[in-house]
Amino acid sequence: MKCVVGMSGGVDSSTTAALMKERGFEVIGCTLKMFESEKSQTAVENAQKVAEHLKIDHEVADCVADFKKYVEDYFVESYENGITPNPCVMCNQFVKFKYLDKFRKKYNADILATGHYVQIKKTEGRVELFQAEELRKDQSYFLYAVDREILKVAEFPLGAFSKTQTRELARQFKICVAEQPESQDICFLSNDDYVSFIKRRSSRTYAEGDIVDVFGNVLGKHSGTINYTIGQRKGLGLSGGPFFVYGVDAKQNRAIVSDKNGVKTEKIFLKDVKFLNEEFLGECEVKIRSANKKNPAKIAKTEGGKYRVELRGPEYGVAQEQHCVFYDGNKLLGGGVIAGTE
Repeated sequence: MKCVVGMSGGVDSSTTAALMKERGFEVIGCTLKMFESEKSQTAVENAQKVAEHLKIDHEVADCVADFKKYVEDYFVESYENGITPNPCVMCNQFVKFKYLDKFRKKYNADILATGHYVQIKKTEGRVELFQAEELRKDQSYFLYAVDREILKVAEFPLGAFSKTQTRELARQFKICVAEQPESQDICFLSNDDYVSFIKRRSSRTYAEGDIVDVFGNVLGKHSGTINYTIGQRKGLGLSGGPFFVYGVDAKQNRAIVSDKNGVKTEKIFLKDVKFLNEEFLGECEVKIRSANKKNPAKIAKTEGGKYRVELRGPEYGVAQEQHCVFYDGNKLLGGGVIAGTE
């Protein structure tokens, strides 16, 4: 049987390729070139070295145009409009898995595999995703919107391992990137400096403006609205407080702040809701950020057929256009894009 493995040049995807070969698959490594940079070229070269070491075929797929359209442009436009984006969800939904699946079909491979820390089960035409054994590394939050038909042919062999175990496996396989440090959260940024990236890519300028409270009283000056996200507390430069970013008004060039109660949310309204299998309404748990703990909640529908999440415990700093993901225990049910809060 053939298996296409998405190889980013890191320890996780390299170990995945080695594990799939050890399981008896004819492995074909595929590295997605998503942007032009020295870091991207190094990743390609590392993946090629690993493929050569494992004696597997390897190919580089150019997806720069789609990555720019669905991830980078979306990222810049979101901040320009005062919205906090989640590029990893977008990449998995519109770029990464779609390209890997095209590659799988090209080589008539049976499955595709990646180094994501998530567990998958398939029974009688159903596909279910579960959180990884090591919750600290769990990436199920970022995969809720991936096409279900692609998930039917996907495997995630690292879901049962901790990061420590993965590194030990990489050493056993004598993989050259076994000691490579953890990658940063957003792959296309340099040193996580998203502000400099936006300024390079945008035609706009970001002038100073007012920081105001929810009543419109001017409390201070901001250094450009792209520097602020909902719920942010640090870096406001205000006396008194504590203050939290309540909203970003890009058109009026204002950052709006409040006390902690001002960014408290008990209801979340969603759009673009996707369920992994059948629709789910009722009691569950939700995450509004990948690093957050799950919060007990109830999923319901409004009279207009929109989805509403009623939180059993309040969340703080819930941002529009982020993602609210549903769980039953450690099983992923689905999720949606945050359209508003109450």
